[in-house]
Amino acid sequence: RAETRRVAASAVAGLAPGAFATWIESDVPIAAEGLTTWDTSRYGAGAERAVAPAATWYLAEGSTVGAFDLFYLLANPTDAEVAVDVTFLRPAPAVAIVQRHVIGARARLTLWVDTLDPQLASTDVSAVIRTVEGAAIVVERAMYRHDGSGRWGEAGHRAAGVSQPSATWHFAEGYVGAPFDTYLLIANPQDRPASVDVDVLGADGVVGTVSRVVAPQSRLTLPARELGVPDGAAKS
Repeated sequence: RAETRRVAASAVAGLAPGAFATWIESDVPIAAEGLTTWDTSRYGAGAERAVAPAATWYLAEGSTVGAFDLFYLLANPTDAEVAVDVTFLRPAPAVAIVQRHVIGARARLTLWVDTLDPQLASTDVSAVIRTVEGAAIVVERAMYRHDGSGRWGEAGHRAAGVSQPSATWHFAEGYVGAPFDTYLLIANPQDRPASVDVDVLGADGVVGTVSRVVAPQSRLTLPARELGVPDGAAKS
């Protein structure tokens, strides 16, 4: 019979407080997600599905502007150190920044992007993370925002990277109108410009199409309100 089991990391014997990654193995097909909450009142939370390891990961979203803290979370399930090249893609005309980092064997590495380079301290940013020798790892991104209330992480979310770029992407979710805003984050890791058409879909069908060109090795942010989206419309 179908069954759901919840395992609290705090109850795992020998696990000290702090950052960690998780591998789940089963003798039958299962589904798995991770949920992180913060503060005893649980005023914030982030959840994401489990993913399979890959040698290359793409992260379109990310910002260190203002009150945002941005983290890349890299997990190495192999028995050897893994070197990774991280290419940070910023809005044009800023050029990409490349850094090399090393993840220990069967270990987790946290990259606090805001602190890695002065040019990354206040910018929108996407990333391509590629292992140097082709080892398969897992990559997620976490973002938190401080609103000045004195509580850390008044807003926050986490998401796994994607292991393949694509010429077509679809979003079912999207909303504009108080208190919501929606942004489309587009990363172009190629060495040539990318021409992008964005179809806006409302409840009654296509609202319109907006075209943009994303510069090579760069990140573009499209606020839904600048796409002519009426309140309550979805985007695809």
